[in-house]
Amino acid sequence: MEYRYFLGFFLLLLINFTLVSAEINGSVLKMRGGTSSVQFDPTSVTQLSWRPRAFIYNGFLSSEECDHLIFLAKDKLEKSMVADDVSGQSIESEV
Repeated sequence: MEYRYFLGFFLLLLINFTLVSAEINGSVLKMRGGTSSVQFDPTSVTQLSWRPRAFIYNGFLSSEECDHLIFLAKDKLEKSMVADDVSGQSIESEV
């Protein structure tokens, strides 16, 4: 009799896992053409800062691609609010 409870519980977990997996897979971007021929070279990464984390990925985008991204984002840029070290109040970033 106890094995029925275990089997039922196992089946419920399996169904739940399948449903959650389907939801997650629906939100993942997938490449259309199979594997990528582009190789990632970790030696092309330069760390600018650890806090905040900032890295340069040399050769990641072409100059034209960078210009296009800047053009798309230019009208959406605004200064962010940060916490003041002394008071803890929100202030406009000077960066």
